[in-house]
Amino acid sequence: MNRLDYWQSDAFRPDALSWVDTALVAEGLRRAGPPSWSRVRPWGLVLALPVVGGETVWFKATPEGSAEPLLHRTLDAECPEHVATVLAADLKRGWMLLADAGSSLGEDSEAKGVEPCSDPRFLAAMSSYAELQGEVRHRVDELVAQGLPDARPHALPGVFDRLLDSLGRGARDTGDDDATALLARISTARSLVVDLAASCADRAGSVDHNDLHPWNVAVSEGQVVFLDWGDAMAAHPYASLLVPVRIGRTESPATGEALIAAYAHGRDEFVDPVEVLTAARLATIGRAWTWERSLAMNTGPSEHDGAPLKWFSRILDSDPFAAHRD
Repeated sequence: MNRLDYWQSDAFRPDALSWVDTALVAEGLRRAGPPSWSRVRPWGLVLALPVVGGETVWFKATPEGSAEPLLHRTLDAECPEHVATVLAADLKRGWMLLADAGSSLGEDSEAKGVEPCSDPRFLAAMSSYAELQGEVRHRVDELVAQGLPDARPHALPGVFDRLLDSLGRGARDTGDDDATALLARISTARSLVVDLAASCADRAGSVDHNDLHPWNVAVSEGQVVFLDWGDAMAAHPYASLLVPVRIGRTESPATGEALIAAYAHGRDEFVDPVEVLTAARLATIGRAWTWERSLAMNTGPSEHDGAPLKWFSRILDSDPFAAHRD
């Protein structure tokens, strides 16, 4: 039984709540009732749990092979002000219990009629995120050795080859001629991937959230907290710009530029636009790999089945920031 099946079995919830209750007692807390909210997806299960006194804690179960609990615990040690506090973690089972981190900035912006990526709070968050990358950079080799996916430039040609092989097998097995033809076009980009990776391989890698956007940021009492590290990997630091700038450009081209400028401010350095474009273009391979891993436990069709190939094909696009919200 894989973890997705287990999460949906009758045995899971009693096991999880027993573990949660034990962890809460160790923190001097007590659960006030059953989960107030839950969500199950192939890439994770989340429960919101009320505790006596009116607070909420969050239980998260992650899929086989996920480095999220390890990474989140590391981030909590290195930059605790920017992640939800880890109350307990079981690395073997892939479970975490997290303190509440506040409301989603994206949802709050929308409720106020403000474009989320243009919200000054998200621009400030981009600067804070760049600082976080600097604070955790020295732990990256260790994290990769312990299972964090490695999508740093030197590793990307190998990732490209593995994706080409696995997606190609899937297309052949399903008789998807269109996907097979698209993968043939993508295969011609391998030398480009090698050249792009070599051009920016000297930049020290860091943690890439890999899905950085306003709905994965919380702001509580003025403090920026970054949520949902399940897609994270080691990568060129500028790879983190791919998702927010793509979304920001759906608001306006100026918003995309403002996000890059805010990130550069947090790094306190000149951020070369050519290197940004190179890293973001390579990051499309990382996004494809993330989607492939996320869907690994699916046993039937889903609305996201085309996501790995869609992202993989974007290595063919000269502008990785073409406005889109996916």
